[in-house]
Amino acid sequence: IDIHKSEDCRSEWVEVRDGYMPDAPVLGRVCGSGKGPMMRSTGSRLTVVYQPGPRPKPHRGFRAFYEAVCGGDIEVDSTGHLESPNYPDDYQPNKLCIWRLSVPQDYQVALRFHSFEVENHDTCSYDKVKVRDGDSMDSPLIGMFCGHKIPPDIRSTSNKLLVIFESDSTVQKAGFSATFMKEFDECASIEHGCSHSCVNTLGGYECACDIGYELHSDGKKCENACGGSLYAPNGTITSPSFPDLYPPSKNCLWEIVAPPQHRITLNFTHFDLEGNNMYQQECEYDSVTVHSKLGADVLRRHGVFCGSALPPPVTSDGSVLRVQFTSDGSVHRSGFAAAYYIDVDECAENNGGCQHECRNTLGGYECACYSGFTLHANAHDCKEGGCKHDVTQPHGTIFSPNYPATYPPRKDCVWQFSTTPGHRIKLVFQKFELEPHPECAYDYVTLYDGASADEKTLGLFCGNRLPHPIVASQNQMYVVFKSDGSVQRSGFLANHSTACGGYLAATDAVQHLYSHARYGDNAYESRANCDWNIEAPRNHFVKLTFLTFELEPEANCHYDYVQVFGGLDGSGGNYGTFCGTKMPPEIVSTSEALLIRFRTDDSLVFKGFSASYQMVKPVWSEEDSLEGAEYDEEEDERMPPLVVGRRGLRASMPRFVRRPT
Repeated sequence: IDIHKSEDCRSEWVEVRDGYMPDAPVLGRVCGSGKGPMMRSTGSRLTVVYQPGPRPKPHRGFRAFYEAVCGGDIEVDSTGHLESPNYPDDYQPNKLCIWRLSVPQDYQVALRFHSFEVENHDTCSYDKVKVRDGDSMDSPLIGMFCGHKIPPDIRSTSNKLLVIFESDSTVQKAGFSATFMKEFDECASIEHGCSHSCVNTLGGYECACDIGYELHSDGKKCENACGGSLYAPNGTITSPSFPDLYPPSKNCLWEIVAPPQHRITLNFTHFDLEGNNMYQQECEYDSVTVHSKLGADVLRRHGVFCGSALPPPVTSDGSVLRVQFTSDGSVHRSGFAAAYYIDVDECAENNGGCQHECRNTLGGYECACYSGFTLHANAHDCKEGGCKHDVTQPHGTIFSPNYPATYPPRKDCVWQFSTTPGHRIKLVFQKFELEPHPECAYDYVTLYDGASADEKTLGLFCGNRLPHPIVASQNQMYVVFKSDGSVQRSGFLANHSTACGGYLAATDAVQHLYSHARYGDNAYESRANCDWNIEAPRNHFVKLTFLTFELEPEANCHYDYVQVFGGLDGSGGNYGTFCGTKMPPEIVSTSEALLIRFRTDDSLVFKGFSASYQMVKPVWSEEDSLEGAEYDEEEDERMPPLVVGRRGLRASMPRFVRRPT
């Protein structure tokens, strides 16, 4: 600052106001020489006013720096608004925003999200919004949210609330928009006028009705409605107005009550409700929800149903079954009809005589066995039965039945392994003792390179010689163990794991590969050494597109990196070496194959990468020049043209594609 100094800065000054209106609160007024104080707005607007002096003075004026910062301490007496940085556009990477919200004493802070789109993860490890019940980082955590589902309404227990937004260095989304307000319990502090019960909501309250009643249009009185308590041994329940269209905004609750030691079975005979789209199977519009009531406040949910598929029969776990139907204010269908029956629970006494599980049925019961067992001919006892295993974990152990004791005779066991695309199954036997035979005709283990016994055989083993480690060529392996009726031995014990890299065949379908088998759940491993060979059919190219990319950053990519080469052996040139978080360019090979090499050191590890690949077809032309080559839009609007001239085949790469060096 270098402007004329006067008493109270009356003649020449710079004034900063907290907002954009002329009467907005003054944050400060300065004059004279030196540096002014740092000033920060409480909202998203700030006004700077310069008032020149009455006559020219030999002063330089002023200069100030400004920056938009997220977060801050916000006090409101009514309502306020929160948005992620840059909303509704994508928020920036590596942001940390902390808002401390406070309202007057004797009130609570209420927070309601209106839109929400934050990078998704099962445990919200990447980008997230955290809400704490207080004004410090040690305050109790109310919730941590990510993804695209709008969080529920939030209410603090005091007059303070802490909202924290964090983003990492990779994927950015549109962020969130929320409103906060001062809140109090209207049901406890005012005469609400509800006939039955009052439910406090953000900024107000609602009246609710007991079972068998529904709310009148005045929003306060309760009147007879759909639903109710049913005690008859059998009967039918239907949606309102069935078989005509059910009305909007209905909430019906039935309780079917049976005597002790009885069960209720519900069979749907008609079902037609509004259903969610194929990407959201949460029945958030119209639905039927079925619970077993196990105590005054204990419910076990059997299912939430919507759409037009007939739900399966439901049998209660106790003597009370609750059926709730809700509809929203828009689409209406014909609804549902269901018949119920009350039956004696034969399983209630001595488990029905079943060795494992007893399942009550209408007019009787049936016994069932645990996994790996089959029901005996007497329909009550269980005997050891099938032996089929689906293995999807990247690491683990398998063993023969009864190991380390002798395996039983006449066993036929199958292990079907599958892992993340772009990785292979590896099996290492630690113990091995089967009945020997020169041709393994009695007891044996067979391994197949794929998803079934129709694939190529990787090995046939018997006796007591330990098989060598075996690695499949793809992300599936099929293992079979068989024993005959005579000699039994201790069997085998084997460890399974995943090996990165391998051969991948590009087709016209989009396929995917991942940096490591637990991509999305864990960071990649240190000291990784992976090579993928992707090959297309003859006279086709391979198109490689990275979808996500986060490796250890380093200027020359000396630590962790991905390299892409042309050809199966890398002889076709280097398309580039990539690391950090910058997305590599889309690559189309100039031959029928690509080699992808992934290396990591023994220090820092990050999320890794995912990529898609597919073959692309060349476009044939009679021109002898690469100039003017175009794409066949019906085939692939981004497909590299292959040009045939008088001097033979040559490939022309699109401008957006990286060339090998």
